[in-house]
Parts: sequence; structure tokens; C-alpha cells
Amino acid sequence: MSDDSLQLSGDLIQKVQNILIEADPRASEPIVGVQYLAAVIGYLVAQMPEPVAQRKDYLSQLAQFTDSVFVDVESRKQSAPPSQPPQAASGVWRPGDP
Repeated sequence: MSDDSLQLSGDLIQKVQNILIEADPRASEPIVGVQYLAAVIGYLVAQMPEPVAQRKDYLSQLAQFTDSVFVDVESRKQSAPPSQPPQAASGVWRPGDP
């Protein structure tokens, strides 16, 4: 991985969740927290300077990236003993990545 790769860790995820819960205690429910994250993604992509069609393509690619992370995490859960803590993941999504 290059030096600019994303570092997804349990600590980072917990910090994000804590910020959401501080802003809205309902975010302690995972589905509410996820809705906030989805809304933030939509908001930030809408603010980008690229043409609308390109930004919609980014949203589609981000949905695919999200699915890839989900599949990766689920496969690790299936292969790891239940007593192991979650493992960190890394990577960078760039517009146009498969």
C-alpha cells in the first residue's frame, strides 16, 4: 500500500461513532449512525465541483466500495475465532477505481 492509503481501525470507527452520538444520542443505534454517515457522504459529494453526472458516478462507485469493505469485514469475521478483536483495514478509493 502507498503512504496515502486509508487506515480504517477500530479506534477511528469508535471516535466517529462517539462524535455522532454526541451530536445525536439516537446514533448509538447502529442503523441511525449509518444513516448519518450516508447523509454526510451525500452532502459532501453534492458539494464537489465536478459535473452532476460525474458526482452521481462517484456515489455509485462509493456504494461499490462500501460493499467491498462489507464483504471483506464479513469474510474476516467468518474466518476469525469470535474472541479476536476486529482487525484494521486499509485502502484508498479513488474515483474511477473498480
